[in-house]
Amino acid sequence: MLELKEVCFTIKKDGEDVNLVDKVSINVPRGHFMAIVGPSGCGKTTLLKTIAGLNPESAGALFWEGRNLSEEGDLDPSEIGYVPQFSIAYDPLTVDESVEAATRLRVRTRDNEELDARIDRVLEETGLTSIADRQVKVLSGGQKRRLGLAMELVSDPKLLLCDEVTSGLDPRSEREIVRLLHDLSRREGRIVLSVTHSLAHLELYDSILVLHEGCVAYHGPPDQLNHYFSVHDTEEVYPKLATQTSERWQSSWMKHRGPYYSKLDRNRTKLVDSGGLHLPIDPEPEPV
Repeated sequence: MLELKEVCFTIKKDGEDVNLVDKVSINVPRGHFMAIVGPSGCGKTTLLKTIAGLNPESAGALFWEGRNLSEEGDLDPSEIGYVPQFSIAYDPLTVDESVEAATRLRVRTRDNEELDARIDRVLEETGLTSIADRQVKVLSGGQKRRLGLAMELVSDPKLLLCDEVTSGLDPRSEREIVRLLHDLSRREGRIVLSVTHSLAHLELYDSILVLHEGCVAYHGPPDQLNHYFSVHDTEEVYPKLATQTSERWQSSWMKHRGPYYSKLDRNRTKLVDSGGLHLPIDPEPEPV
């Protein structure tokens, strides 16, 4: 589980402290797919980078599987994958060569057979097998996003952080990428957090985290989002946020969050019971 407790990220602006992330407290269980949404400049990417350890928290604490990252250090590089908005793949390389380079850089394999098997598996997971010999420079936007995911998946990260990976895509490609992220969260208990400005395809997520000026305005099931903000259409959520201060939204959420968290728990229980989520079994501790 990923836990954030009163996490802040503070900068100096005109000689005063400004919280870009302001007392964010959330729990994200294994095998969970969460969207981080909100208006431009609300702290989405800043929060993601704080979770990744790129922005050290100014206050509060982050926990991973019960380990206090704020005191005991960041996640192991193999445990975390960070996918930026824009491709970092080298244009002259092919898809296969790009994934191979990422694998050699991040993973120790016993031999070439194990290396090839890992590359083939990641290409299949991300739907890139049929274009493995295609150069990066001729890929479509959606294909480049898939490649970015593949290059992070080579280490089998337990936590996958995605920053605006659907930005600029056509509606069909956007939905395909969101569906892919959803499916990736169902494997081996992987947590997938996706920053997005888009409010499309929210039904594919397990939960939606809405930020407003660095504060949590909502964190609950997608189908309760409109009800909580008293709007008829999801596109009305951002304008509604502007009607109150971030402190008011944060206070309101702290007061009313109980039933929404209960609904998240019920949804998760149903998912596990139906076989839609298979969580890895932790090995039993060895006797002393």
